[in-house]
Amino acid sequence: MAARCCKADAIVVLGCRNSAALTRRLEIGVRLFEAGAAPLLVLSGGGRGPLPEAEVMRLAAIARGVPEAAVLIDLLSRNTFENARETARLLSARGRRSVLLVSDRAHLRRAAVLFRLAGLRVVGRAGAPASSLGRSVGAAIREIAALPWNLLRALIT
Repeated sequence: MAARCCKADAIVVLGCRNSAALTRRLEIGVRLFEAGAAPLLVLSGGGRGPLPEAEVMRLAAIARGVPEAAVLIDLLSRNTFENARETARLLSARGRRSVLLVSDRAHLRRAAVLFRLAGLRVVGRAGAPASSLGRSVGAAIREIAALPWNLLRALIT
């Protein structure tokens, strides 16, 4: 786990469709929570499965000993743009705005940009490594393609 962080209002774990990657991300988020990096763990992602990604992560985090009162979930978002928007809504309702982002390494730069545009202060990032070099290259290409679209969407909304 590579982490650049300081004390934040919340640790935000971004969901994804790949269950192994989701597990890696959650593991990092729970370890950061246990280390006292933030008092809240925000689990973000609706997904397309029978259970939303955030709910899958919530159940696993509670099973690992994270207090239920420390967990916030975003069941609505389906992509990084929506993760940022919904997390900003959840946190602003509680007077919170600084976050430590947890996702795959290739995804963190774009996620940080979108979270900042949503009005949150990104004080740190922790990235789960890709499972292979091929996946890492593929993820980097997807991120390069996604950034302009996300920036345009942020300007429009």
